[in-house]
Amino acid sequence: METNEVQMVECECCGMSEECTPTYIGRIKGFFCGKWICGLCSEAVKEQTRRNPGVAKEEALESHMALSKKFNRTVRLNPKLSLAGTMRDIARKSSQQRTSMGHCASKIPRNMSCGPRMNVRSNSHQSTETSSCHY
Repeated sequence: METNEVQMVECECCGMSEECTPTYIGRIKGFFCGKWICGLCSEAVKEQTRRNPGVAKEEALESHMALSKKFNRTVRLNPKLSLAGTMRDIARKSSQQRTSMGHCASKIPRNMSCGPRMNVRSNSHQSTETSSCHY
């Protein structure tokens, strides 16, 4: 096989297929621990290592592959169920944060009470309702 002949190769992270030359495939596999990953996944791995300099490339690659596999198993198969699960997780985290901070319920401080007030005139025996604020 010549080095400029293209072949289909599948990303080991997301499963996307691309046409690449064997030379390019070898270069990518050499850079990413023997695994071929697409351009999008390679940028995600590189970004993770840039943001966290202490993280080795192998760790970043494994982390991204695990995330991609989880995404493919859940979100792609059933997006509605995935959305419901994510909303449940957000609600759970929010609830845990409130209880860990010692707050039972969110209370808005009130410095005045606004509502209808009855004004009664003793001479005319008529009442009128007005809106007023009590401090």
